[in-house]
Amino acid sequence: HLWQKVHESLVMDVCQVLDQELDSLEIENVQKETIHPRKSYKMNSSCADVLLLASYKWQISKASLLHDNRDSYESISSTKYWIDVQLRWGDFDSHDIERYARAKFLDYTTDNMTLYPSPTGVIIAFDLAYNLYSGYGNWFPGMKPLMQQAMAKICKANPALHVLRERIRKGLQLYSSEPTEPYLSSQN
Repeated sequence: HLWQKVHESLVMDVCQVLDQELDSLEIENVQKETIHPRKSYKMNSSCADVLLLASYKWQISKASLLHDNRDSYESISSTKYWIDVQLRWGDFDSHDIERYARAKFLDYTTDNMTLYPSPTGVIIAFDLAYNLYSGYGNWFPGMKPLMQQAMAKICKANPALHVLRERIRKGLQLYSSEPTEPYLSSQN
């Protein structure tokens, strides 16, 4: 249940960031899509969480990673752009979040079960176990630097992520508010 709440909370944070940048990014509308409750943990297909509609037309880059700053904008333009937020629980052997985001983007944009509202968009992936994030997909001018800044803030300040971290700490007994052992005294 918390997994779903984390997903919804991250999507809402992304929407709020975009709502504040409507004019600078030439966004006509930020539309939070209606999502199936099991979307966040169904791994064989996906869908858009957020749909952006352009005021005019955006120049769209070739697909690239969130932290790759060598984007090339060719003759692709679009008035629709989607964002798909993906959660995962990495393990020691596989927590390369950039590789995961890229693989999911390539899988979901080429399979016939995932229906995105346009050919242009991005997958933002969060690894909840390692507190890492990345993104892979197409970008329009101004979107990548905004997402780089926003994701860093969201990872630190998102309330659902905070609840998850607290539950993990308690579950692993990494700290407790009450001392579990009695203090040493002359009786013990």
